[in-house]
Amino acid sequence: MAVSTATGAGKLSRRLMLLYSTGDLSTSIPLAILMFFQLYFLTDVAGLRPDLAGWAVGLGRVWDAINDPLFGLISDRIRSRWGRRRVLLLFGAVPLGVSFALMWLVPPMGPLALTAYYAVTFMLFDTAFTVVHVGYNALTPELASDYDERSTLNGYRMAFSIAGTLGAIILATVLGWYITNARILYAVVGIGLGLASILPPLVVFRVTRERAPSGVERPLPLAQAARATLSNRPFWLVMGLYLLSWTTASILAAVLVYFASYYLRVPEQASYFVLVAEGAAILFIPLSVRLARRLDKRRAFMWGSLSWIAVLLAISALGRDMVGLAYLLAALSGAGIATAYVIPWAMVPDIVEYDQACTGQRREGSYYAFASFFQ
Repeated sequence: MAVSTATGAGKLSRRLMLLYSTGDLSTSIPLAILMFFQLYFLTDVAGLRPDLAGWAVGLGRVWDAINDPLFGLISDRIRSRWGRRRVLLLFGAVPLGVSFALMWLVPPMGPLALTAYYAVTFMLFDTAFTVVHVGYNALTPELASDYDERSTLNGYRMAFSIAGTLGAIILATVLGWYITNARILYAVVGIGLGLASILPPLVVFRVTRERAPSGVERPLPLAQAARATLSNRPFWLVMGLYLLSWTTASILAAVLVYFASYYLRVPEQASYFVLVAEGAAILFIPLSVRLARRLDKRRAFMWGSLSWIAVLLAISALGRDMVGLAYLLAALSGAGIATAYVIPWAMVPDIVEYDQACTGQRREGSYYAFASFFQ
């Protein structure tokens, strides 16, 4: 039996917010593990040359650029007994978990065949990720129709997202104490997290329901829908904020293991820096939500970004023996990370409402797919 999307006063219950937020675990954990460990795994565990690892990741990213907008436009046209969004969760959950697990195996192949294997498994994962990600995120405007409530709901979501990431990294760290073979370690973690990623979308499918469409809504043709999305100026402004903040987060995540291993020369502590930064971000999320409600989302993003800039400048000046200070700066970076997680995602439902006022269509899938593309 699906849980009502709102209480009698039109507000979301805390129970539904919590249950819905568990869905973020299915995408945030795999995404974070990829951001932090994919390149390192390909070069230092699977043994690929850096250029071949770059090809494997690059081909997956090219496919990502194609399938994100495509699936978003298609999802807005879906009509099924389970709605437009929930059906994506139902049929995307298992492929998401299985494809993620396959990415962390090292089959006995030559370098070129291994490169092709990782490129293909990455593309399969990315396809399933897009299906689940678009379906899950497009439910947010269905659930929260209030400007401030969207900030609160996204705060819950991102707290689960970061907590899940921390849990995955802690699990990998603890297993690393007992499993000394790196290939076995990554395989065990990959398979375990892949299987764990299957359940959350099914929970969200079970406890939510979509709004009944008002009247007969004829979807825009694909080309016209794409033009309408890309001509929405407020959407581009929000995506500019999103692109800049997530580019920063992605670069930091990709180089952090190398930074700890080869610059600070403490490879055994690489995962600890991630834990400190992400753990601090959880503590800063309520502050980000409060600022968004007290000031507005734009000014909350500005203050969070300024704090992040200051921390990054300080990190760039670190000496190789300043490990303790590196931990402090990692903790302070949590304010910027929380801002990047919460505020842009809380703005996207506002864009959906604006677009509906302009076009008469509810096209959550298109906007969240393009947001996923920028991510």
